[in-house]
Amino acid sequence: MAVRRQLQRFFEEPQVRGTIVVERPLSSEPPPAPPPTSEVPRCYELRPEDCAVFQCRGCWAVLGDSLHLCALEEQRLGLLVCLRVTSNVLCEEALMVGLEGALMGCAYNTLSCQSCGSVVGFVLYSAFRDLAHLRGFFCFFKNSIFCYLLKSKMIIEASKVKFPAVTLKDEMEKLKESLVMAHMRVELLMKKVEQLKQNNVAENRALHHMQLH
Repeated sequence: MAVRRQLQRFFEEPQVRGTIVVERPLSSEPPPAPPPTSEVPRCYELRPEDCAVFQCRGCWAVLGDSLHLCALEEQRLGLLVCLRVTSNVLCEEALMVGLEGALMGCAYNTLSCQSCGSVVGFVLYSAFRDLAHLRGFFCFFKNSIFCYLLKSKMIIEASKVKFPAVTLKDEMEKLKESLVMAHMRVELLMKKVEQLKQNNVAENRALHHMQLH
């Protein structure tokens, strides 16, 4: 049960890996040095600089947030991939098939804004190997949404924002260690149970032998 709870926590808690960066025009001046920090923030600390809200470009309705990003940004398609979205996102029942472009040959359901009807992305139903990792997730077109950055309180086009990489590497290592420890405890308990069985059999035999004599 402990392992199951850890798995559930890993996939529900936000896994922050860096800071959201807004692209700016190149400047001749060197960028300012980051302020010194006394310690590295733990991966599950929620910081304003790591948070952004995704809004529909057509009506500003809230569609999702950066805490539910679950894959690296798909640069070729200009996508943000989310595990969860708000109730303002409508997933169309009709299954579409791409006839051209990067989605050619892929089957998908269109995502639209429930407030204004604008198409904001898709959910892949079937795809070729290079896009197979996106199946079942909510894929937003970056050029169809705005980002509200919590720290700066700015609204900016999502296409100009770079989000930190999403990874479960550290959490999977911890989970692996927990599984190994759990396996070792189970083996130890099985040996103890087997020893108890052997002792019980030996005691029953000794008792039976005493009764015969």
